[in-house]
Amino acid sequence: MFGLAMVIPFGAAVWCGCGRDAHLAGEKLRHATVGTVTHYGVTLDQTAPPEQAAFVALRAIRDDFLAKTPADREAALDKQFDVAAADVIAARNRTAFSRDEIVHYVVTEWTPTVSHYVNDFEAEPEKAVARMVNHGTTKPAGDETPEYELAVEVADPNGDPNARTVMLIWLAKDNGYWRVVHFGFEPKRTLAAKNTAAPALDPAP
Repeated sequence: MFGLAMVIPFGAAVWCGCGRDAHLAGEKLRHATVGTVTHYGVTLDQTAPPEQAAFVALRAIRDDFLAKTPADREAALDKQFDVAAADVIAARNRTAFSRDEIVHYVVTEWTPTVSHYVNDFEAEPEKAVARMVNHGTTKPAGDETPEYELAVEVADPNGDPNARTVMLIWLAKDNGYWRVVHFGFEPKRTLAAKNTAAPALDPAP
């Protein structure tokens, strides 16, 4: 599925007196911005390839899922928001929610979406990028912002070969930076070929 970071149902909105969705009561509502950040030894500036942004997102999701304390989980979530294509996500999900609420709902669903496979996420950038297959750029229908699609084979934590699958990571250029839009899966267990070439520093904008 291309072009939608997440479909947020209008009926899900319950408003409190302050104007914030009541479902967010007690939760930290971040104002995600896109800029140069450094996480896990990787600097994500405007020259960083999408594979590096994908690595940081996956590593942060892994840390989120395996967090031992609320503080550790919040720190991992901060990193996920740092690599989110916040403006692209908000533009594609036009609802009654505010920009920050939209981005919050989308990004906080990343970990639940792919958490079954976190034990197969690489902790080192070189190993993570080596496993990514570049499917190139696509332009979602009715959207002027191209997406860049990466695929990674991930193993079932219980060792079931029939539960192995191909995870997809979609990224887009947001203010000149490659950032993550959403995650998904292909209806297949393996990739036809591995990505052996070094990633380009700046794929098609």
